[in-house]
Amino acid sequence: METIRPIRESELEELLDLLCLVHNPKGRERYTGYIEGDPTWRTSQTPIVVVDGRIVSTLRIWDRRVHVGATPFRMGGIGGVTTHPDYRKRGIATRLMAYAAEYMRDDGYDLGLLFSAIPARFYLRLGWCCVPLTGFRAELRSIPKPGRSALEMLPFDECRDLEETAALYQRHNAGRSGSMLRPRPYWDYGPSRVRGVLPATVVRSPDGLCGYINWEANGDGVEVSEVAYDNGKSLDALVQCVLDACADAGVTRISGAIPHSHPFVDALVAAADADLEITGDNSMMVLPFELGSLVGRAVPEAAELAGKLPVDLMCRLLFGEASGSDLRPILRARGISLSTEEARQLDEGFPRREVIFWAPDHF
Repeated sequence: METIRPIRESELEELLDLLCLVHNPKGRERYTGYIEGDPTWRTSQTPIVVVDGRIVSTLRIWDRRVHVGATPFRMGGIGGVTTHPDYRKRGIATRLMAYAAEYMRDDGYDLGLLFSAIPARFYLRLGWCCVPLTGFRAELRSIPKPGRSALEMLPFDECRDLEETAALYQRHNAGRSGSMLRPRPYWDYGPSRVRGVLPATVVRSPDGLCGYINWEANGDGVEVSEVAYDNGKSLDALVQCVLDACADAGVTRISGAIPHSHPFVDALVAAADADLEITGDNSMMVLPFELGSLVGRAVPEAAELAGKLPVDLMCRLLFGEASGSDLRPILRARGISLSTEEARQLDEGFPRREVIFWAPDHF
């Protein structure tokens, strides 16, 4: 007999056993921290599938807020979708995802969001839509020599830097499509710390912290996961920080899930005379629960288009991954015609935006 319901606290050890079995035998401390280290966690956010008294599948709903365009919305982030190997290919995960979607709809979430580690077609069949994200890879022509910045670059120090870092994040990402809202307690949550929300390096001026960057060197190069800055000088210092890291590690490749149009990438390529490659994927997927309400709150003047345009294209427009004019050829190819007024609303209401979901916020 199969039952889908919220987990009970008495079943957490069995849940952890399943997560370790499927994902990482050494991950028990991490998975425990996702629950005990996150004060927003509720048993209702961890539905499970029980077959004959045994937990065989689960997922986690992360209660967060995200900018869609410039407007914040309540988001249910789906993560940790897990099914015991002995119970796969029985439709269990499909039924669990449907249960989670209904729970989020009933509880007042505006949308669901996930990052798929499997082919997107599984989630597409369940009504989820892809919102493509872009990244970059820069190949330096030679290993750069260490440079000097007029500003002070220092390793992040929590006691000295955390409050200013949280404030800078808020300034830098206010209204940035795709970025999560990070209330001050978020920076202290166990899952945030595990995923590397704290910067590696900060930039300070006599007036205080004016920039930070999350980066990590690996065998292939340097990976940049997040940047924030107040002005051009602090941006230049962040670029110099990454070039210095390449020089120290003896590598010539810099990459990150940051659009090539971002000022950091532009400044990096210019400073290093680097060869730029655009990367990206379709792993970010969105499920809007009341599309008309979403459009009405984000772009009131274009609310009537919500019932005429396909949901997948509407999601891309809302985030700004594509502009109205970008999608006109697709609409024509799908046989969708717009009136003159609707075409004007499409073009004026949905400009292209720089969409970034910062890597440390992944769930």
